[in-house]
Amino acid sequence: MIKLQKKQVSRTVSLQAPIDGLNARDAIADMKETEALTLENWFPTPTSVNIRDGSAAHVTGFASPVETLAAYSTGTVTKLFAASGTAIYDATSAGAVGTGVVTGKTNAQWQTTTMGTAGGFFLMMVNGADKLLRYTGSAWQVDGDGSADITGIDTATVAHINNFKNRVWLIEKNSFRAWYLPVSSIGGAAASLDLSGLFKLGGYLMTMANWTIDNANGVDDYAAFITSQGEVALYKGTDPSSATTWSMVGTFRMGRPIGRRCSIKAGADVLIITTDGAFPLSKALLTDRSQKSLAATDKIQNLFNSDISLYSAIFGWQAILHPINNKLLVNVPTVAGSESHQYVMNTTHGAWCKFTGWNANCLEVLTDVLYYGGATTVFKADTGTDDNGSNITAVAQQAFSYFGAKGQIKHFKMVRPVFSADGDISPAVLMNVDFQQNRTTVAPSFSGSGGAAWDTATWDVDSWAAPNTLVRKWQAVSSIGTSGGLRVVTATSTIGCKWQSSDIVFEVGGIL
Repeated sequence: MIKLQKKQVSRTVSLQAPIDGLNARDAIADMKETEALTLENWFPTPTSVNIRDGSAAHVTGFASPVETLAAYSTGTVTKLFAASGTAIYDATSAGAVGTGVVTGKTNAQWQTTTMGTAGGFFLMMVNGADKLLRYTGSAWQVDGDGSADITGIDTATVAHINNFKNRVWLIEKNSFRAWYLPVSSIGGAAASLDLSGLFKLGGYLMTMANWTIDNANGVDDYAAFITSQGEVALYKGTDPSSATTWSMVGTFRMGRPIGRRCSIKAGADVLIITTDGAFPLSKALLTDRSQKSLAATDKIQNLFNSDISLYSAIFGWQAILHPINNKLLVNVPTVAGSESHQYVMNTTHGAWCKFTGWNANCLEVLTDVLYYGGATTVFKADTGTDDNGSNITAVAQQAFSYFGAKGQIKHFKMVRPVFSADGDISPAVLMNVDFQQNRTTVAPSFSGSGGAAWDTATWDVDSWAAPNTLVRKWQAVSSIGTSGGLRVVTATSTIGCKWQSSDIVFEVGGIL
């Protein structure tokens, strides 16, 4: 008897994990296979997509939300301060919160800067309601106590503070007046720079930022004064009292800034959180709102716009860089004092994702460690494999693909996500078809322990982590459509996990 060879009808295709990150801008049908419609608690890198690191309680027991974290580091003194309610607390050491080091204040929403003089290095803080505060490295001072008083302006009316070219600048709330102190001084007579004649849209000065420009004349810092309506006045020079050493470069317009903490220094540039997105100041100057595609947040613009419309009035918007972990984080408060999420960009290749579970009111980096202030706790972030003992749940909906047969029906039968992990992990998977975004009904699971970390565990006591091993498990699916997009949900509290790729088995039918 002659046996006829059975014709192979199934195909297997391997897709890379969505290393190009979240795309909330393009049409679903036009996305790359290495992008994602949902990427929550997955952090994209150039080679894999990793479950984000965790968080751990650092200082506990605050009676009110922690709304400001301020770092001080010089010489042998390193301090982290937390403002909550009407007081400021030393949050340097882990444990229960102690007695406030500064008490009796009106609010906890402080803006900060640092200043070095011949007399030492100082942390300076203002909140628009109380007198300016200074920390010397050993003691707290308040403006008016005789230590280094500021005259000419009531510092209780100062809502923003900045250090530009070794000179402290004070932004008076609800006005267009910026005040400046003598060079290398933390006190003395403040002089006024009234900018009210420059702006046409009204409002008030929201913030001041330092922008470094490298051109044919060399590298120089420029002062950018930004109003609540998004108008910007750019100055260069050192002494505002002298026409020969201080001059206006020009004015331009950008989206309205969101909150007092809307700006962050990012290399030579300045990133501003606005209603148009998070814009580098250099791009905003060139476009004058005409090209929103130049925003750093362009690829997540639809999500960002939605959050702006819903939550822009809530305190807690802030951008921060965590360079050691290649992260730019934009904090989005959703419930005042208690809930938020973050949009996070990998600074190595510009891919975005979304973090949930870190309910931050404020963020700060001290000695390369990221902290955030929560409802009653200061947390250390980007550490460990769990959120203070709770699972980290990560959800991804990869972009849809036609798998080389556009318009033809496909029957998806099996999928196999490929992970590199410190233990065993069983994700919940679903092959969505034809741009649907259904959720999985099966819960993910994991087993094993991440073990001990080098240089932090106790020798001869803790167990070492298992080396990264490949976890490859086929899972049955049954979906029929012309296009398919894999949904992967994982949860873990003990192991690290990197999603490398996915194998997909399907049969191709006709066009009907």
